[in-house]
Amino acid sequence: IQQVIPIDEIDTEGSILVRAKTISSIVQKLQNQDICVDVNDKKQVLIKGENADFDIVGLDTNDYPVFPEIEAGSQIKLTVGQLKECIRLTGFSVSFDQTKQFLNGILIKNDGEFVHFVATDGYRLTKKVQPIEPIAGNVSVIVPHKAINEINRILSMVDDLDKEVSINLSANQVAFQMDHFLMVSRVIQGQFPDYNQVIPKESACQFTVPRLALMDACERASIIASDSNNIVRFIFNDSQLTLSAVAPGHGEFKEELGITCLKGAGESKIAFNVRLVMDVLKNVDADTLKFSFNNELSPCRIEYINSDDYIYIIMPIRTANFQDQPA
Repeated sequence: IQQVIPIDEIDTEGSILVRAKTISSIVQKLQNQDICVDVNDKKQVLIKGENADFDIVGLDTNDYPVFPEIEAGSQIKLTVGQLKECIRLTGFSVSFDQTKQFLNGILIKNDGEFVHFVATDGYRLTKKVQPIEPIAGNVSVIVPHKAINEINRILSMVDDLDKEVSINLSANQVAFQMDHFLMVSRVIQGQFPDYNQVIPKESACQFTVPRLALMDACERASIIASDSNNIVRFIFNDSQLTLSAVAPGHGEFKEELGITCLKGAGESKIAFNVRLVMDVLKNVDADTLKFSFNNELSPCRIEYINSDDYIYIIMPIRTANFQDQPA
């Protein structure tokens, strides 16, 4: 990471290495004061504020790694707000299984006038599509989760959501650039799964569900489900969704909420890891979501009602039956 800060004129150019934690703590404690930084021939860094002075030990920069050159690649331009949204809606689906490193990041892939952000851990898959200015050629890279977290943390400190972020994508690295700021990261080498094969094209059952009501119900269900592998059964009918959870030796849970059936008739049953459902409910901001699936063993597609730019696929959990079991 490189940040350039405009300063007043200096007498002599030079460089010094200081402990990040120390300099960060000093700046935080001095708040918005103007400071003066001097380095003497003993590599002592003198930092002077309005009423406080610090004298800290610096180190020679000769052995410090050379900042990498930005490789030639394809440039995608997004605003801070757009990039934050793409990360927020996909980052929670990244896998942390080190034996499958190609899943330990977010796939960024352009497709004509759109860029796709995709993440999966094998149990769920998330895709966010963002319109962009078309770029020459096709590019597809897997950005490590650690780099995604770092750029997201930095973006959270940027107040101007319309500020432009240039993302340079090449075979070996990704670079995020803003005014006076540059972050470069290696990309994950490997073949990301063909996610289009996982996304159901047609569904026999479709329902619209109020997000906040479902999120509250899932949180209540998780109290019992936490003792039974987080399994919660979802039973849909024409106007009602029933959530139930059973944990032998612990207790039972059941709650009903109103929904709208768009497609299908009769009762439709499916079971999920409720934690995976709650993840998407907490991160999207729509009032109502659409649930689509074929049967209790098929993937479920969760998306916005009037937009196809966001899709969340969650795999169901196979259960022996949907009958009530004694606690």
